[in-house]
Amino acid sequence: MNFRLTRLALLLLSSCAAFSTPTIQAATADLPDLGDSASSYVSLQEEHDLGRVWLRQLRAQAKTVDDPLITEFLENLIFRLVPHSEVKQSDFEFVVVDRAELNAFAVPGGIIGINFGILLHTRDEDELSAVLAHELAHLSQRHFARQIEAAEKQEPIAIATLLASILLIATNNPDAGFAGLVTSQAASIQSRLAYSREWEQEADRIGMRTLSTAGLDPYAMPSMFQQMLQANRYSQRPPEFLLTHPVTESRVADAADRAQTYPRKPRLAGFEFRALQNEAMIRYQLSADKRVDYFTQQLQITARSSAEHAAALYSLARLALDNNDSKSSRAYLKKIISPWRDHSAVVALNARNLAAESKYTEAIEAIDNALPFDPQDYLLLSIKASLLRQSSQKNEAVAVLKHLSELRSTNPAVWRMLGEAAGDANMILLGHRANAEYLFYSGYHAKALRQMELALQLAKKNRDFQQEAALGQRLRVMANSAAILP
Repeated sequence: MNFRLTRLALLLLSSCAAFSTPTIQAATADLPDLGDSASSYVSLQEEHDLGRVWLRQLRAQAKTVDDPLITEFLENLIFRLVPHSEVKQSDFEFVVVDRAELNAFAVPGGIIGINFGILLHTRDEDELSAVLAHELAHLSQRHFARQIEAAEKQEPIAIATLLASILLIATNNPDAGFAGLVTSQAASIQSRLAYSREWEQEADRIGMRTLSTAGLDPYAMPSMFQQMLQANRYSQRPPEFLLTHPVTESRVADAADRAQTYPRKPRLAGFEFRALQNEAMIRYQLSADKRVDYFTQQLQITARSSAEHAAALYSLARLALDNNDSKSSRAYLKKIISPWRDHSAVVALNARNLAAESKYTEAIEAIDNALPFDPQDYLLLSIKASLLRQSSQKNEAVAVLKHLSELRSTNPAVWRMLGEAAGDANMILLGHRANAEYLFYSGYHAKALRQMELALQLAKKNRDFQQEAALGQRLRVMANSAAILP
């Protein structure tokens, strides 16, 4: 890692108290346009590497949601938008923070995150996509680098404070961003939390164009702004998103005027969106004694053929299984009609019901019957691994999770599952390696290095020279990344 990146990371981390810390992949080879002065301050490669450091710090600071369903849903929304955006990089990382507040954020290097609770404030996928398209526009226009270009001319702490400020907003933790700073410095940081009005307008304009060309409704952007203003009126503190992206009535009006230059598109609120919105309600809004009644009422007021109806049945089935009532859960699932009956979430929940009744062969068969339609489905593969572990098919579970770790090599939850499965199968070396990756991507560098050293010692003891070489190289990459930490 070059000296300049080390200096940037040290500035970032020195301003962030309470910090603990994928193989760092190469950023896109696209070169910045000639005359791009922002790149003289932060290059695309530096943005990429800084973003990965930041993400590991976020995971160490904030509780995140590791549910495969929300992960794949967010990925699909983003990848629908990316081809129609002006974003240069193709290497993205996604994170969902376990908080109820309305918030989304994009960090240089292709880090995109949301609060799970944003689903409580969006009425359809188009509105959520409007927020994400806006964030992609900030990335494509390199507003972070341009902020640094402008701010570094005034005071050198700007590089650190900009990323620390994003961490503060993402975690809602004052200690993550401002601890140890004197009042004047804190005020300086706070003044830079918000993008300039010009850059917000630029992101609105480019984001709306991205929405339209991706086949989504451009009118979702002004309607989402209205939702934000509504959330702001009824809260004691502005939603997290509004701290960095101020929304005013005039900005809503500007967005509405701009939307009129595009054709309207039908809005989408599919089964996944509704099921996840229900999950957010269960997590943040509905008390335990009101959940079943609420979703039962939803069945009465929604058409049987609607996604809302199917999602309500799914939520009732999930709640029943959580209450150890697999019989009722299966009964709810049987009422879900096509095409949602074959959705991976329904298949996975049905398999879990079968497993709860010790019908492991049938449960695994149900997953295997669905996998050919999407062999890389995160939810189905993770559930299959869990079922194999429960049925004492230890080596088979490890094989599935090793495959999943190749598909999602920077996902700490996948490495955690592989470490646990390797422990079950008494695969000690693999267990140390998987635990090292889990700790590394979760922001705990020292513990990660210790686990990798234990794996390397075993490889040497076993005279497995191929493993020894691979583990030694990985250990050096981890150590180099950890070396920039104070």
